[in-house]
Amino acid sequence: MLDEQGREEVHQFLVSQQNPDGGFQDRGGRSDLYYSLFGGLILMACESEEKRKGKGKRKIETTLPELVEGAILKLKQFIVGQSNSEVPGFIEKCCLVLLQKELKTGRTSRIKVFFSLGKSFWKERHSINLSYRSFVLFLTLDAVLPFSQFLKTGAKNLLKRTNVDEQSPCSEVAAKVFLQKMTNQCGSREQDLLKSFVCKTGGFKAFAHLKSADMLSTAVALFALNYAGCDLRLLKPAGLDFIQSNFSDGAFLSGDGDLTADVEYTFYGLLALGVLAD
Repeated sequence: MLDEQGREEVHQFLVSQQNPDGGFQDRGGRSDLYYSLFGGLILMACESEEKRKGKGKRKIETTLPELVEGAILKLKQFIVGQSNSEVPGFIEKCCLVLLQKELKTGRTSRIKVFFSLGKSFWKERHSINLSYRSFVLFLTLDAVLPFSQFLKTGAKNLLKRTNVDEQSPCSEVAAKVFLQKMTNQCGSREQDLLKSFVCKTGGFKAFAHLKSADMLSTAVALFALNYAGCDLRLLKPAGLDFIQSNFSDGAFLSGDGDLTADVEYTFYGLLALGVLAD
């Protein structure tokens, strides 16, 4: 839904956020796996778009394809230098596994990946909410492992232990809606609860008591509702207005008043646009 100039601005912003070692900058400027995942996914979407154009024999007059290819190569070099055993934290391990899979740089067997993530998942049981950990775990495993029925059984068992209500953050409700759909369970109550987070501005807010929306909550809510098969037509006009109002110089802002541009919120803005484009 971005025009040629908008897409080129996004890529130029991405290039500005990539460090010489190939990793993408966190808000302190350091190479970070979490931010590198978002940057890598956007780069691969850019690459896919350019390949699609090439098949259609559309003339490309910019250096965008070469810049995308170079940025992906640098990111691969950064990921090759990372070790699963040395990466701290469950979320960071999931980011590394996903990047290894997408960039085809993984050297670890799938079974070892499964047990490594499972161990880290359990280790952080007191620091990360169960529904969010479950969402990240099964999203990661679904991307890298072939035994989907086994994953669905595990997700069903974890769903029985997760509860969301009006006091829960929007992202956790979205995570449960996603897992319910993944396991073919009815989630109408949770879907209605998720829709209640929408603001008059068109975005979704992080908590029910807040008055303003943010890009993270908007993206994950729209993604989960779309994945669950909900009709988003009534949400689309105001949603697009909210997203457009937070696009600045190739980046998407957080939407809650923070004017700092980073790769994470740029990913969320593009994700929300992609959902509403369907």
